[in-house]
Amino acid sequence: MALAVALVLAVNLISQPAAQAVIEEQPPACADPTVPEDVNHASIRLEGPAAGSEVAVDANGEIAINGYVHKQATMVDVAVEKTTSSSFTFGPPPEGVTNWSASWVTSMRPPHLGPVQVCSRAEREPGRYAKILRDITVVDLIPPSNVPNLAVGTIAATSAKVTWGAATDNYGLAGYEVTVDGGTPQRTTVGTLSYSITGLQPSSDHTVSVVAVDLAGNRSETPATTSFTTDALPPPPDVDAGLTLDPDEGGATASWHPDPANEASYRAYLDGEIYDHFELEQLCEDGNGNVASPCTVDSVIKLPIEPLEEYTPYAFRVEALRADGTVARELAGDFITMIHVDEVSSATTQTTASEASQCAGAGGDIYIAASSRVGVPAPAGSTEIFLGCYRAADTSCLDAFLPPSGEKLAKCADDLTDMLFAIAPSGRGPVISSIDDAQVNQLFLSPAAAPLAWCLSSGACATLIAPVAETVAAAAVAPAAAAGTSWIVVGAAGIGIGFVLGTLIAMLFPSTVGVHGLVEYPIHHDTDFDTFENWGLNDGQWYNSLKLYAQVIKTTKLVANQHDLPFAWDSTEDARLKRIIDRACTVQRGTQGKAGCDDDIIVYVPGAKNYKGADMTETGKHIVTAMGDGEFPEPTRAVWFYPARSVRGQAARSKGYTRGWFNTLAFKPNACDVRVPGQTCDEFPFWSTDQAVDLTGQVASLKLVPTTESLPQANDINAMYGKCKVNDKTKFVVLPVKPWVEAGGLSFAFKVSGGGASLCMTPVAP
Repeated sequence: MALAVALVLAVNLISQPAAQAVIEEQPPACADPTVPEDVNHASIRLEGPAAGSEVAVDANGEIAINGYVHKQATMVDVAVEKTTSSSFTFGPPPEGVTNWSASWVTSMRPPHLGPVQVCSRAEREPGRYAKILRDITVVDLIPPSNVPNLAVGTIAATSAKVTWGAATDNYGLAGYEVTVDGGTPQRTTVGTLSYSITGLQPSSDHTVSVVAVDLAGNRSETPATTSFTTDALPPPPDVDAGLTLDPDEGGATASWHPDPANEASYRAYLDGEIYDHFELEQLCEDGNGNVASPCTVDSVIKLPIEPLEEYTPYAFRVEALRADGTVARELAGDFITMIHVDEVSSATTQTTASEASQCAGAGGDIYIAASSRVGVPAPAGSTEIFLGCYRAADTSCLDAFLPPSGEKLAKCADDLTDMLFAIAPSGRGPVISSIDDAQVNQLFLSPAAAPLAWCLSSGACATLIAPVAETVAAAAVAPAAAAGTSWIVVGAAGIGIGFVLGTLIAMLFPSTVGVHGLVEYPIHHDTDFDTFENWGLNDGQWYNSLKLYAQVIKTTKLVANQHDLPFAWDSTEDARLKRIIDRACTVQRGTQGKAGCDDDIIVYVPGAKNYKGADMTETGKHIVTAMGDGEFPEPTRAVWFYPARSVRGQAARSKGYTRGWFNTLAFKPNACDVRVPGQTCDEFPFWSTDQAVDLTGQVASLKLVPTTESLPQANDINAMYGKCKVNDKTKFVVLPVKPWVEAGGLSFAFKVSGGGASLCMTPVAP
C-alpha cells in the first residue's frame, strides 16, 4: 500500500535563530544500540559539556560541543538526538595532549530543552567508527525581550482591543501572557499579537500588561504596560419615536405602529439601498403575533431584516407611503447586530496551543489540556515540567516516529504508548463526536479526549490530549502557534501516526469490504459509534464520508432523545441518507460518479428549528424539497450541495442583483409573485452564498414561508458561519435530511477533519 505523505507545517518560531546543524532523514549515527557508554577513545575525546551537567543555550540558542581527535582519524559528526552537525572548527591540541591530535568544536541548536543525549563520532579507518554517547540537560536561562509597541485601540464602553509587536528570544517563543487589572494572565500563541478585553464597565479605568513567554517558560523581564479608560455608555440608538429595532445574530426586526388612514404601503432602505416594498396588510400583526385583519392603529408592522453580518452596524430607514405614492412620514434608526458565541472559546484554543508548544520545546512528551486533566492520568513514572506537561520515563518507541513523515504504524510498548492504549475505548480507534447530557464532544480517546502529535519546526514533539473540539481548534491555529500537527490513532494492531486518517485506518483495520459508495459500507444506523470494531475499509478515500454519515446519525439520535422528538432511523431512511451523502461528497470533490468527501469540510444540517430551537419548519422543508425531497435533486441542482459563503451577498450584488431580485420582471412568474399577509419569500440557495439568484445556471428555488421564520433561519446560517469559521468564499456542504425536518429536529453543523468529526454548531439542550 502506498503511504500518503504527512503534512508537517514548515513554520519557524518567532525570532528563532537559524540552526547551523543539518537535519538528517535517517536516525542519528549514535542511535546504534552497540554504542558504548560515555567512554573516551584513543581516536576521539569528548571534552565538553561534562556528563550529567546542565548546559545553557547561548544568545543564539546554541550549545558548544568540543573535544579532540587523533590525526589518524576523521571527525564525522556530532548529534544531539535527531539533530546532526558535520561542521567543525579545528585547531591545535589542548595543552598536555599529544601533538598527534587536533581539537574540534561545533555549535548546535538542540531540538528541545531538557534531558538530551550528545553523541560524537569519528572514523578510525574505513567502516570503523569510534563513538561517545553522553547525557546532559539543556536549559535556557535567557528571558525573551520585552514586548514592544503595546497599544490599546477600538475602545468601547465595555470592551477594548490591545495590540503589540513581536518579541524576540534566543531559543524560541511559546506565546504571550496578557494581564488585565492584575487578574489571571491569559495566553496567546506566538503568532497572535492582539487580545480583546470584554465585560468592562463604562467610563472605567484599566491597566493591561503583556509579557512574552519562551519555550523554557522564561518571561520578559519588564512587562509592557499601558492604561486606558472605557468610553461612556453610548446614548440610546438614534431611532425615531415609534420605530423599534431589535437586532439578533443574523438579522434584526424593525417594528412600528401603522396609520391606516394615511398609509397604504411602505418602502424600506438598508444602508441607503432599497430593501423591501410592501403593502400595509402584508406584515401587519395583532398583539398576539397573528395576521391583523383589518390593520388598525393598535396593530404592529414587523419587518424582518436578514440576512445580516454579525456584530456589524447598519442604518435603516422606512418611508410610509400614501395611496398616491407620496411620502406620509419617515422613520429611521441605526443598530448593531449581535455576535455569536464560539463552541470553544478563543482563550481556550490559544492557551492550549501555546502551552503545547512550550511543552514540546521544553522537552515534554505529553501535554494534557486543562479540560482533560481529570479523566486522563499522566504516564506512570513521568516528571511534571509544568502543569499539564510531563516528561515520560520511556518514550523510545514513539520517539522514533516523531516528527511524523508519512503514515506509520508503530507496534510500541513504552510509557507513552501504554498510556494511550490504557485510555483508548474498548473498540479502539476513532469515535465520532457526540453531545451527551454534559454537552461533551468525544473522539479517539475516552473520556472526551483526542491525541495529536504537536511538533515544532525544530522537530521537538509532544502528544497533545484535549477534548476533540479543542484539539480540532488547536490544530487550526497551529501555523500561528509555530507548530505542525498529525493525528494519532490507537488501534488493536498498534499506534497509527499520520496526517491522512483514511490511510491509517486501512493500515490499522484491514478489511475485505468492497467500497463502491456508502451503501456498501460496513456500518448502519444502529452501529455503536463509540466503539470502532469493524469499521475497517480497504480504500481510505471513503473514510470522511463514513465520518459524515456517523456524525449525522449519532447527533440526530442524541438530540431526538434530549428533546423527546418522534424520530427514529430505519433501514429505508438509512439508505437514503447514504445515497445523499454519496451525491453531496461527489459534488464536493468535483468528480463524476461516486467519490468520498475531502478532509476539512464544514457540513450544515438544516432542521425544522434552528440550533437555538426557534421554529423554521417551512424553511427547513423548503430546503429538503429543493434538494430532491429526500432523494436526488435535479441534476442542475446538485451543485447546491456545496455553496461558498458570500459576505453581504456580494456574489449576487456584483452581478447586479438586489435582495428583492425575485420581484423583478426578469424572474416572473415565480412562487413568490403574490405576497400573502404573514408570509415572506424564502430562497434557496441562501442569499449569502455564491449560488444565490441564478448564479449556478438555474434560478434559485422560491417558496412563501411564515414571516416569523425569517430571523430564525438567518440566525442559524450566520451562527454556522461564525461558529464553524466559514469565512468569505469558504465552501461548505448543505445536507438536507428529510425525516429529521419532518420530526421537528434542530439544525446543527460539524467539521470533518483529518482526525474525525466534531460539532461546531451544537443544538441547544432543552
